[in-house]
Amino acid sequence: MLVNDFSGSAVFQFAAHINLRFGAGASRQTAGEIAELGLRKAFVVTDPGVHKAGLAEGLLQGLKASGIAAETFSDVESNPRDATIHAGAEKARTFGADVYIGFGGGSAMDAAKGMALLATNGGNIRDYDGINKVGKDLPFLVAIPTTAGTGSEVTANAALTNSDTHYKMSVRSPRLLPKLAVVDPQLLSSLPKMVAATAGLDALSHAIEGYLSVRASALSDVFALEAIRLIGGSLRPFVANTANAEAAAGMALGSTLAGFVISNTGTGNDHAIARALGGLFDTPHGLATGLLLPHVMRFNAPARPARYRRIAEALGMSTSGGDAEVGDRVCDEVAGLVRNVGVPDRLGAIDIDRARVPDLVAIALKNVGPNPRRTSSEDMRALIESAF
Repeated sequence: MLVNDFSGSAVFQFAAHINLRFGAGASRQTAGEIAELGLRKAFVVTDPGVHKAGLAEGLLQGLKASGIAAETFSDVESNPRDATIHAGAEKARTFGADVYIGFGGGSAMDAAKGMALLATNGGNIRDYDGINKVGKDLPFLVAIPTTAGTGSEVTANAALTNSDTHYKMSVRSPRLLPKLAVVDPQLLSSLPKMVAATAGLDALSHAIEGYLSVRASALSDVFALEAIRLIGGSLRPFVANTANAEAAAGMALGSTLAGFVISNTGTGNDHAIARALGGLFDTPHGLATGLLLPHVMRFNAPARPARYRRIAEALGMSTSGGDAEVGDRVCDEVAGLVRNVGVPDRLGAIDIDRARVPDLVAIALKNVGPNPRRTSSEDMRALIESAF
């Protein structure tokens, strides 16, 4: 039985203020919902891969049939840069957009958030790096993920890169939360295997880091453990065949649940180091979090031994043996999953320059957040070195 370690008298907060539509074919209803709100100019933000694959065609046709004019911005890169956000915001302003739709992976959805932010708040996107610096409400914002990974459709956060410093900013405000999230597992059917694998591992990282977070609560635990169960059981068959409807639904729901989790718990060392890699080396976020996850879990295991037993239960593993033994087995299981889905498990395998470890340490320490184990500069260096 999966139980948490909170007493009935514990006080916690859990925010989930969003309209979520989930299910196969759900994205086909989006245009009608937008039209019912009286919105007439949609700015669709996506990336070159999604645009080239024609995944947004159904949405665009639906918008046209509903009498909604649409303009598409498809130049969003992985780890979207501030210059991209400003270029898109200017294009949306010229178009006169009254609804912004992030359609794609986390980069597209985060970019849409940044562009919508500038529509009503103005200024430079760098001014909003940090917590609660957004003073005005955004235009109507819709998020439609085409990967099962980031959970950005249900988070009040946008990860954007400063082009000058290569620092990955984190713009955080309740105003960034999409007004409508549409999660349609059918949109996942044509994902490239590596994207499916790395996005899925990012979702698993969200669930595990959220469950181990010092900000975890009784309610976030319920979401996190179910997300771990779903992703742990679905990721291998999904990567093997992204057209597997059952596996796709499991991944889509697990990713969304994990998004709710980190909106309330934050993330730890895995994401802190991944942000540094994304800023310095432009490493795709899911690749970074997936590769690093087993290493970070080994570092954190002594701080939360009881919780590693519950992660083992959620993954369908035996919990016999002492705390250290169970913790090791859980870390081995996650490391095996990373390898099974074809993701590199060493930083050296993705050409990260070891001479830049001091820079990675310095940036990562700024983003540690609610990690369950205190992390000194020496700890962070040793952790990163262990991943080479």
